[in-house]
Amino acid sequence: PLQLIFLKFSVGKRCKFIVRHHGENPFRGIKGLFQKFADQYIDSYLFTSFNNAAEWKNVVIKDPGKCVEILEASTNFSRQELLKSQAITGVTGMYNFLWVGRLIKGKDPFTVLAAFDQYARQQPDARLYMIYQDEELLGDIKKIISQNKRLGQAVKLIGKIDNKDLAYWYSAANFYISGSHSEAAGYAVLEAMACGCIPVVTSIPSFVKMTHNGDYGFLYSPGDAIGLAALLKNLVNVNIEAYRSKVENYFREHLSFKNIAADIISLCKELYSKQR
Repeated sequence: PLQLIFLKFSVGKRCKFIVRHHGENPFRGIKGLFQKFADQYIDSYLFTSFNNAAEWKNVVIKDPGKCVEILEASTNFSRQELLKSQAITGVTGMYNFLWVGRLIKGKDPFTVLAAFDQYARQQPDARLYMIYQDEELLGDIKKIISQNKRLGQAVKLIGKIDNKDLAYWYSAANFYISGSHSEAAGYAVLEAMACGCIPVVTSIPSFVKMTHNGDYGFLYSPGDAIGLAALLKNLVNVNIEAYRSKVENYFREHLSFKNIAADIISLCKELYSKQR
């Protein structure tokens, strides 16, 4: 905030300031006071979801009308040919799920594993492929899998995959699954949706926004293994290919870089018109 204040004095009143939220929480103490002071010089705050702004509106942002819903990110991924994707990844079958994310507490792989254990009783051919870079909880996860025959058969620990190859995994798998308790945006969800991989994700603000309140994916409460297991069992009623196309088309029409750019241009025009 201090640098922003100095910059505002340097460039003058006509320069508009737009601040992008990336999952941060408001500062406390002296830094928090500077944030409150800097708020008067900020014209717009960009949040993936208005609900991500709740803590900021209570503490820093005096005028909630300055908060704007604009996605933080998108992807150039697109759906790849199925047979080629299956050959590259080894992912086959109808009920295959893909985890892409760090193995840390905030991503909550334990809830996903607990739910998948219950689900595998009903759907023994279901598979969960886990791609990850951070291995903080890998030892605990391996222990859980080694002590559970169903999970030992159903869960495949893939590890690190080059980003350029991830589109094949999203294209081969029918479902993307996440246990995240908070996300500023959710890059992996966007990548999955771009490839028509159906999101099965937590009902946190950014995921609710990206799936249009669950119209283009399935939502469950963070940490709710029983709720997730019930959701997974109901997927038997889903026309998977039709739903994949629905997700892919929604991404293209609403979540692409082009859409984000259009929203930012619209905001800039609005801010410019106010100073004339």
